[in-house]
Amino acid sequence: MSQTKWDEKAANYVRFSAKPDAFGQRVFDTLEAWGVEFVDKTILDIGCGTGVYTLHLAKEATNVDALDFSSEMLNILQSDAKSNGIHNIKTIHDRFDTLPCKAQYDLAFCSMSPAVSSPAMFEKMHACAKEKVFLGWGGKRKSSLHDPIFEAFGTQYNAPRGGVELKAWLEAQGIFFTCKVLEETRTSYMDVAKSVENVAWHLGINEVTFDPETLSTLVEKHADENGMVENIIESEMVLMVF
Repeated sequence: MSQTKWDEKAANYVRFSAKPDAFGQRVFDTLEAWGVEFVDKTILDIGCGTGVYTLHLAKEATNVDALDFSSEMLNILQSDAKSNGIHNIKTIHDRFDTLPCKAQYDLAFCSMSPAVSSPAMFEKMHACAKEKVFLGWGGKRKSSLHDPIFEAFGTQYNAPRGGVELKAWLEAQGIFFTCKVLEETRTSYMDVAKSVENVAWHLGINEVTFDPETLSTLVEKHADENGMVENIIESEMVLMVF
């Protein structure tokens, strides 16, 4: 997946909030119920993005190595860490598949990142830390805006299955894990221009060829009388500890 595409997304990507959103709180509450602790631990956050989870981990951990191949995402993370007085995060601009893991971390954390999506990367994540936390796609993602536009361009959006595939890999390897499926319905409202930009990005990362003028026309059909576009997204994620 192109680093450039993720750099483009950074400015509009969700950022750290002192209070997690409802879904993020469900994740942390579930981990707490499972006995997962971050206090005084060394943590590798794989595919950390803008630091939505990273900064929460850093509030309790000894230190966090935040890995991402998007420099723009890391710039935002560093800015938010500084403004929140968090100083125990080291950012690493690299890919997980090329990162040398010279020492074992106490915990490896990966949330909604394509960095861990193959058997080789499952094995690498398993080997780089004593305890692993993985939050990944469960193969379901329906969008009231994106789905009909993908279809208009002769294709369909296939939700990633990283969580499903990791679960199968762990079972095949005989590795004990704890797992929970988390469902979420989220509604967003954007103006037409932002909506076109958002859909174009998703088409781009899925390597769908599209005509920009046709895309704009399709998005405009979804706009209400105030020029706002509603997008209802139904997703299924898998949270695992192993």
